[in-house]
Amino acid sequence: MNYILLGFSLASTLMILFSNILNFFEKNLPTVFSQTIRYGKFASKEKSKRFSKFLIEIPKACFKHFYVVALNCYAVVFAMVTAVYLLKYEVPWWVVELIDLVGGEERVSFVTPTQTYVVICLMSLQVIRRFYDTHFVSIFGKHSYINIHQYFVGIVYYPATALAILCEAPKFAHISPYESENVDISNLTYVERFSILLFLWAWWHQYKATEILANLRKNKSGQIITSDHKLPRGDWFEYISSPLQAAEIVMYTALTIILRYNITWFFVYAWVIVNQVETMLLSHWWYQETFRDLPKKRKAVIPFVY
Repeated sequence: MNYILLGFSLASTLMILFSNILNFFEKNLPTVFSQTIRYGKFASKEKSKRFSKFLIEIPKACFKHFYVVALNCYAVVFAMVTAVYLLKYEVPWWVVELIDLVGGEERVSFVTPTQTYVVICLMSLQVIRRFYDTHFVSIFGKHSYINIHQYFVGIVYYPATALAILCEAPKFAHISPYESENVDISNLTYVERFSILLFLWAWWHQYKATEILANLRKNKSGQIITSDHKLPRGDWFEYISSPLQAAEIVMYTALTIILRYNITWFFVYAWVIVNQVETMLLSHWWYQETFRDLPKKRKAVIPFVY
């Protein structure tokens, strides 16, 4: 049984179900439902008294913890795939047993070592930058919170993505036609090379969006003067309300093109799409309600379209 695939597919299905219920029927729903899904700036203004003991909320600044876990996880994974693919070490037995436990024992890989290594490098790059963003760039609101279940999802997410990559990677899977192949960037197709550039392009613009949001809470001297929300402008904010989420989708699209023969990864991609799109919709609607001067050309999900 591939529990990684099962977990991401279940999470995606529930997210689609709950998001549609929230988006179309929120006015008729109990407060506890909205409070469970909404967080941060678009959190539910009303709080459920009846279920308050079960809806534990923590500061949104705890987002930092996600990337502490992610950074440590991908440091280990990067070192391990480097040792296995470049230095020709054997995969540690305990790693194989761990992946067998969560990904099943009949795992087959149709991904090359080069594709796997490139994606691990790109994911490591993303984790490093997001660690930097959350610890040294982002300014979290004093009254901005997330639910404890959202915190739990954030903590396990990056280790789960690493396992999704490795469970169908050569030498980590039990069967692979590419097991003896070396890492060679020249083996990448032009589409895969374009995907790397696409990832880096979105990666940079996600950082720019983070910087723009942080600067809204600073004066010209760089001192933090407020934790209130203001209308961001510049770069991708000129076209879309949530460039961080848009960049995330673009990056994972690029990774999915490279890992197109990894079935488990498609369910990671599905989760990213449904989760980020819902966040983009809620964020855009919040901007529309909060700022009367929101540019009409600014869209929710797809620039110039919707």
